[in-house]
Amino acid sequence: MNNTAAVARHSHWGRVLVNGFMLLLSGLFLAVFPFIGAFTLTAAFGLYLVALGAVGLLVAQRAATGGHGSVLAFVGPPLAMLVGAIFWLAPEAGLVAVMEFAGAFTLVAGVFQVAAAFGMAGRMHWGLMLLNGLLTVGAGICMLAQPGVAVMVFSIFFGVQLIFHGGHMIRVANRMKRLMA
Repeated sequence: MNNTAAVARHSHWGRVLVNGFMLLLSGLFLAVFPFIGAFTLTAAFGLYLVALGAVGLLVAQRAATGGHGSVLAFVGPPLAMLVGAIFWLAPEAGLVAVMEFAGAFTLVAGVFQVAAAFGMAGRMHWGLMLLNGLLTVGAGICMLAQPGVAVMVFSIFFGVQLIFHGGHMIRVANRMKRLMA
């Protein structure tokens, strides 16, 4: 029993190592080629949404034949398929739409942070909350005004994060291998 567990742990470090290298390479690709990486990720996510919507329709159809379905079960899957088709067939339009939505959300969140800061005027750290709100408003405006730049910045930041995570996974795999030796 103990020997079997040791063999399983020993083979597991290889999977962690491969995972780390895949994350590292993905991060490098995303950081070096941010637009191509973002378009590829968006298209892949679109394909995933199309498949998810198709499965959702099948589940809704089976539930309806068993008498347990609802009309709402037939609304979500086609909507997911529509959004997925847009992301898959026109990833640049999908990315711009996501950035504009995120920019609007960020702008509104920043306005609420500024309002909350003025409501806390005179209390401890209200100035930091005001500064954070103003920076959030500025980020929202930038995202709405230049969605292409926002895509590039997010892609590079996400790529760098993947590089660090991949490097950490490689380090963990090497440590696992040494512990098994």
